[in-house]
Amino acid sequence: MVDADTVLQGMQERDKWRHRVELLERSLDEVRDHRRRIAQRLKRLERDLARLRIVSESVLEIAHRPPHYEVRSAPRGPLL
Repeated sequence: MVDADTVLQGMQERDKWRHRVELLERSLDEVRDHRRRIAQRLKRLERDLARLRIVSESVLEIAHRPPHYEVRSAPRGPLL
């Protein structure tokens, strides 16, 4: 026959482990939420970097073009 102390210890042990599992589940939810926010931030940064790459390539392309100035001579004769 099982005595009351053994049953009580079993119930306390079960409650202790149930509490630990609940803490681990909450911790896992927090980690998943944090991971989701980091993934969103990473996507935003990748999108911003892609835009910056396009702009910087455009700027470099313009900067490396040879200048093509149209040279005009000064008008000859009176300015009227």
